[in-house]
Amino acid sequence: MLRSKREREILFEQTGQAESVHYWDAANDTLDLRPISRVYGVQNLYRDCRNTENMNVVEEKLAELERKAADVINELHKALPTNRFSVTRRPLEDLRKFLFIMYYRLSVIKDTYFDENHPENTWTKLWIEKYKETRGFQSSAETWVHMLGYFLDNSHSQLMEHGGIVLKYVSDDIRKFRTNQVPPDIEHFPAFAYLSNCGKYFACIWQAAVGEEFVLTNTGFGLWEGLMMNEPSIHRIYVISPRIVIVLRSNELPHAIQLQVSISSSLMGIEQDRPEVKYHATEHWMGGGVDQRGSKQADEDVFTFNVKKLTAFETMEVNAVLLENVPEDGSITFASKACMLRTARTFCTLPQHFKWKPMISKLVKTLEKGTTSDEPCDTNPLELVHFELFELLLDISTENKTFTSEYDRARKILYIILGQTHISTDFMSEIYHRVITISAYFLEDCDGEPLFSPNYWVETLPLDGSTPLFSMLFMIMQVYGFGHTPTGNILDTVRDEAVALLFLKVVSTNPKGWYKLTTSHPCAGPTLSCLVDEGSTADAKMINLMIRVTENSGDFKSSYDRAVVLHGAICMSGPMGNNLTSSCAWQIAYIIKGLATVIPYGGLRRSVRPRARLTDSLSQAHWLALARLVRDSMGRARVRFDSGSDEVPLADADEMEDDIVIVGILMWMARRRADFLDEFCRSKNIPLVKD
Repeated sequence: MLRSKREREILFEQTGQAESVHYWDAANDTLDLRPISRVYGVQNLYRDCRNTENMNVVEEKLAELERKAADVINELHKALPTNRFSVTRRPLEDLRKFLFIMYYRLSVIKDTYFDENHPENTWTKLWIEKYKETRGFQSSAETWVHMLGYFLDNSHSQLMEHGGIVLKYVSDDIRKFRTNQVPPDIEHFPAFAYLSNCGKYFACIWQAAVGEEFVLTNTGFGLWEGLMMNEPSIHRIYVISPRIVIVLRSNELPHAIQLQVSISSSLMGIEQDRPEVKYHATEHWMGGGVDQRGSKQADEDVFTFNVKKLTAFETMEVNAVLLENVPEDGSITFASKACMLRTARTFCTLPQHFKWKPMISKLVKTLEKGTTSDEPCDTNPLELVHFELFELLLDISTENKTFTSEYDRARKILYIILGQTHISTDFMSEIYHRVITISAYFLEDCDGEPLFSPNYWVETLPLDGSTPLFSMLFMIMQVYGFGHTPTGNILDTVRDEAVALLFLKVVSTNPKGWYKLTTSHPCAGPTLSCLVDEGSTADAKMINLMIRVTENSGDFKSSYDRAVVLHGAICMSGPMGNNLTSSCAWQIAYIIKGLATVIPYGGLRRSVRPRARLTDSLSQAHWLALARLVRDSMGRARVRFDSGSDEVPLADADEMEDDIVIVGILMWMARRRADFLDEFCRSKNIPLVKD
């Protein structure tokens, strides 16, 4: 049960025992038990303020709001068994106001919110200076305390009304308003932030999966998550207890999904409906065009929430957002050491969290020292065994289970591993660690937006396709630090195959990485195209694009311009299963292999420019000169084009395919024989390469 600050104090006076939680200090790597009041209370909050009387008044009002919010949250916990929670309008408004103020009250906010010299306050600088001067405030903290009193003195409806006035003032062009200066004489400007928090989002109530808990970090109350058209934020997260998190979700998200705008969020897959509203009055609350939410009748409006029970994976997604935002001098608070250990271990073993692994790994080691088998949790993390994986590996090693090919076997292993939230075994952990290391090295020069990763791959592959696949992958991966040495141990072989297949999955989401892979070896393009499940990629669209481009060749200034467009569409759009893409990839790799023997390598500094890019447009004369350079070099290397995929029913299809390959070869020259290509381009005054 959530208790207010005063109730916790009474409990301590009566029993001498305070409600305590585990508190990990990241900077000092210390773990101890602390009373909740010490963890969530902010010490010396008003040290820079002069008006002691005002401070006490603010604290009393805050305590009253906290009591009201605690009542609502306690009722919420009581309703959890029913998965439905109903609350009337005013208590819900108290809760929303409490959530806003608790975020506003964070110590990291206090010293910057009204600092006119803070970089994020450039657009409010004049307003802050005028406000301080008018009221005689000497510090940002004094302004902050004064505005805290303003938020507490006004009801939710009044604050929304004030925010609406500000919004109306700037509604003609909000973006222009944000990039310029807030007029210094605008009244109640801070209410705009309250309106944004309470008016732009609807509340969701999420319950942790059975046996899981939410963690709380020092920056996690009110933390925003997600980008919509590169603008934050889609969600705001408020951890209420180890079992409950209230998430404010943007009202615009459903509409944005329909419009297919750019969205980046790890929580958007968690489905949640808006609360149901039963209005007390028979007429709609906006009857007559007047907002009736502040009326007496609206007091009895009832909001009913469906409490969303998260899966273990979804619970981990929420916790991951919180853990990703823990600063190096931050802290993490949790109820169960065993559950926290499992969460931290999982976080550290998933590839996308590699950046934060060093810090959270310290917490794992600290918890491992002090966690015993009698910790209160449904599973002891020190004895986790993945029985499905264990049974499969045992059957493979004893030959009780066989597969059609190595591919089918590795795919089954990955199906189990990728379906888990908790990476609890050394076998899983080693696979992830090796893939993270090799992928980071391989993709170091492959920037750009990742592709959505659908299920490209065929479910089964015959032995004559599987064996060449792994031989090719092992050969390419060894250049990037993958050590594959056959030991005769079947489990070592299975592990290496799983690493290779997961590496392939990671690279397939990066268009430039996939191009790099398919042109790394002459066998790569044809071998990998056999993996693509028919109908899972946009092959038909790419071929149709090529046909349209060819039919409208007159729209291009030169054959080079046309070839660049086709090269991007056919070769650099991610995994494809068509013959044309496969043919272009293997020709580029085959010809590059030959050219590397006849074009001198001038060393790392002179010849290598891994991020060099080709220009989008050249004259026909420059294109002909470059094509002649490539053909002459191919003659010296005794390699030739082998176009003719029969994929495109056009008379000049072979010529177009040759042009695509030439662009690929020029790209290789720009990145791996830069000095050779630069010398030629300078002599002909060809502006081909842009760094």
